[in-house]
Amino acid sequence: HAISLPSEIVPSWSVAALASGVVKPDRAAPSFNAAAVNQVVSAKQAQGTLDDATLFEFEIRFQPNQRDFPVDVYRDDFSRVVDLSSTYAGAVMVIEGHSDPLGYLKARQSNVGQVALQRQVRAALNLSIERANSVRDSLITYASSEGIQLDPAQFETLGLGFKNPRTGLSGDGVTPLAPASKAEWLSNMRVVFRLIAVEAEASQFTLLEN
Repeated sequence: HAISLPSEIVPSWSVAALASGVVKPDRAAPSFNAAAVNQVVSAKQAQGTLDDATLFEFEIRFQPNQRDFPVDVYRDDFSRVVDLSSTYAGAVMVIEGHSDPLGYLKARQSNVGQVALQRQVRAALNLSIERANSVRDSLITYASSEGIQLDPAQFETLGLGFKNPRTGLSGDGVTPLAPASKAEWLSNMRVVFRLIAVEAEASQFTLLEN
């Protein structure tokens, strides 16, 4: 015999009617406080403890002078970030922009002077911040196109310039090492996604009002 569905037994039944009697949890989804998130991430960065707080990290690469991160190119990476941010809803995703130091090193070798070198450092820092923000914007656009509303405050952007190049630093701990190959040169052109655990920080998110 065929099994009758509830709506066939009582025509007025519906999923909405059934759901109306379900007890909803008291806790709402976390809504991140942007200022508090920035404070927590900045403190961990200053203390050098971002690595210790990192649950997962992975990176995406870009080409020289690239500023945009189109969804059709980075769709799989953005999907992975959305999955992680949903799975660890109380954690923060730090998006780190990095720049290649080769231009700076060439200028340094040419003895252009400290003013010109500092200009190179600032330009690399600003470009890395711009890239991190561009990645976050594209990520949120991607999620929205998939019907997923992300809280922008869960995604903190950092621009590191070439303070932490993939090719490493010299003995002084400041000057970047020159890439020895094209592959090493390209490896410095990256944006790192870093999921950090900050659930224990009392002020990193607030609960939405019902």
